[in-house]
Amino acid sequence: MKAGRRLVLALAIVMLIPCLAGCGSISRDSNTGDVNNADGAFSENGNSASNIQQGDEMVVGRYVEEEIKLADETDWYGSGLHKLSDGRIVLSNKNRAFLISEDNGATWKEDEREWHTRMLTEGRYAFEIVIGADNTAAVIYNDGVYDPDAQKYTGKDRLLVVRPDGTENLIEMPAGKADISPQKVAVADDGRILFSVSDGGDLYEVKSDGSCQYFMTAQCDYPKFMRIQGKLLFLDASDDSYPLIYDMDKQEYVEDDVLIDFLKENYPEGNSYNGTGTYQRYLFPEEEGVIYIAGKKGLHRHVLGGSAMEQIIDGSRCTLGDPSYAVKEIIMTADHEFLILFGGDRLHSSEKFGGSSAGRLIRYAYDPDAVSASAGRLKVYSLKENDTIRQAVALFLTAYPDIAVEYEVGMEAGSSVTREDALKNLNTRIMAGQGPDVLILDDMPMDSYLEKGMLLDLGTILRSLNGEEAVFDSIVQAMKKEGQVPVMPCEIQLPVMMGEEKYISQMKDLESTADMMEELRRDNPGKDLLNICSEKGIMRYFAMSCVPAWTTDSGDLDTEAVAQFLRQTKRIYDAQMDGLPESVVEKYQRANATFLEYQGISKEDAAIFRTDDNVIMYVGGLRQLAYCALSSAGLYDTMVSVNKVDGFETSAWTVMNGQSSNVFCAKTLLGVTATTKNIDPAEKFIKLCLGKEVQSNLFYGLAVNQAVFDEKFHVEDIVERFVYLNGDEEGTRTEMQVYPADETQIAALREQIEAADTPYIEDSVLENAVYEGGIPYIRGEQSLEEAVAEIEKKIWIYMAE
Repeated sequence: MKAGRRLVLALAIVMLIPCLAGCGSISRDSNTGDVNNADGAFSENGNSASNIQQGDEMVVGRYVEEEIKLADETDWYGSGLHKLSDGRIVLSNKNRAFLISEDNGATWKEDEREWHTRMLTEGRYAFEIVIGADNTAAVIYNDGVYDPDAQKYTGKDRLLVVRPDGTENLIEMPAGKADISPQKVAVADDGRILFSVSDGGDLYEVKSDGSCQYFMTAQCDYPKFMRIQGKLLFLDASDDSYPLIYDMDKQEYVEDDVLIDFLKENYPEGNSYNGTGTYQRYLFPEEEGVIYIAGKKGLHRHVLGGSAMEQIIDGSRCTLGDPSYAVKEIIMTADHEFLILFGGDRLHSSEKFGGSSAGRLIRYAYDPDAVSASAGRLKVYSLKENDTIRQAVALFLTAYPDIAVEYEVGMEAGSSVTREDALKNLNTRIMAGQGPDVLILDDMPMDSYLEKGMLLDLGTILRSLNGEEAVFDSIVQAMKKEGQVPVMPCEIQLPVMMGEEKYISQMKDLESTADMMEELRRDNPGKDLLNICSEKGIMRYFAMSCVPAWTTDSGDLDTEAVAQFLRQTKRIYDAQMDGLPESVVEKYQRANATFLEYQGISKEDAAIFRTDDNVIMYVGGLRQLAYCALSSAGLYDTMVSVNKVDGFETSAWTVMNGQSSNVFCAKTLLGVTATTKNIDPAEKFIKLCLGKEVQSNLFYGLAVNQAVFDEKFHVEDIVERFVYLNGDEEGTRTEMQVYPADETQIAALREQIEAADTPYIEDSVLENAVYEGGIPYIRGEQSLEEAVAEIEKKIWIYMAE
């Protein structure tokens, strides 16, 4: 690229969304952290004094979003934001030329740097680029080239420092530490450089002569985030720990209980840094003694040592609250605007080729005249956090910025609220006419709501969806109750099983599945058949195609059906465990215990137990059957690629029939309360959830929108990919190539959905009663009659309460 060549890129404002909290010019008392209102935009508690709700209207003044679109398509995956001391903004990129803006992102031109051009030409990969305010660049890169056979870079990770005058220093690791490599780097405003290494929490400082020396050992291993602001060093790890603030002058850590308490309450899952370079919570110290925190809860400001956490932007009203995206980097301009670079944290639009370059660059600017929520309000409720709905709320606010939306979760992550308490509170509010407008009915007493007439018919909405908006009619018909459709799933899963065709073809119902398992055991003595080594695990997986048969048309417990389920799952369990090596059982138990330690529930109680992709374990010979609740196009590609693996040409898959046939798992269940006074906003929300934008990026299942379902399998630039099993007990590595599903395979899956007529809707009360009562029977500690009687008793006790 020729020096001086200008590539002017126009700013395109494609979205203008009012964000609930706002501020004007803000100053703080550096000792107390209290707000000094320069223009009345904020009150002392951090809530906008001018944002008082008046009926359905909010008074003016708040931050708004402006998405910055570049004329040239940008690979956001490798991008980064950097603010220079003169106010210019650099948009770095690991895979192409840098851009620079002199007007806060309104226009851009190329920012050619000789070292970066050289790396691109030589095929070197830079996985960390940090540019300081004085324009010092610190680059961690691999000095080798990519080996497609080994699927990795062949060289050594190095740290290159490029000073503002162009001087380059390749930093050598300290004597005796040749085996370590740089991992993360931070550049101070004055060019001071610290970096972490691949050896725990040790940090090193780059000296002026290009050498480095030991600086300190941090109280966290392998920090994934490093920033320097003045004398303070900010560190954060990729786990459930909390940030560290280190005073480099005093050589001591800074304690801030207000900050830590806020993070514990609002980000209990920790920082969850992932391979795409995004963060679930992002810290950026843009002002001396002040730290900003960005994430799903929005943007907050905190004076270190102060008593307040000040909300600047409400995450529920902007892209920060959209779980499809996570923060990569943020800068604050001189006039208190914020530029946030988002990465596609888990964009399913790219799931078929194993990665995502998708992302967004968004400016948040304070608009003193912005008004929102003048056209109505909408309340949405789910018992547990639902990422598909969280995303839908963000998209709804984009489409209808004049409608205020409140999304409430009955059981927030980390809270002590029980399911029963949350439902009692919800029902009390509904009966008082103060309930939500839209209910997400997953794991809620849907039948009870239907009996009491608490849900409206969605039939009119569904019949209005034509052409590209049309949903699968089979799913609509399956959800009908007395001619009405009070509940509609936003996404679905299909319970499937894969193995040798001679076994899979026998699976007509639960009893024939048990017959098949016993034959499979006779043919494979001592081998792991399913890798489910507990009574509850066996019951929970096979329950998906059986639960619909456990209740009669009148809603009573069908005790004979429950008895039949226990009888057949005992046979399946006994076949799995017969002659199974103790090492397999111990490994399964350890995995459950580890999951429980980190997630708060055992793996076999978690959603991932049913949806986890274990096809590669089947191909690797670690089990004789693969199984899952099929929830994505990418997983289906993996399944139908098995036949192309040597030795697996006769493998087959089937939708699993049990006590019920043609079953689909209904997820993200949409309903509108009969008491709502906001019919129009509620209908708009239902349509949006079933529309292309939400359906293209679902979190828990396959699309019910027919056009989107087809599109997921017809992405133009689908490429082949690989999945790996890094090693079994003997250290054997298994590699499997995954191919896009062909037209015949896609049609076969579509036919299964079009034939689906029985919804499985999870009922934790009923299912847990069956599991708890069934375990003693499967272990031989109770008779079948005793077990069924105990289950019936548990159900009656619950109903009486």
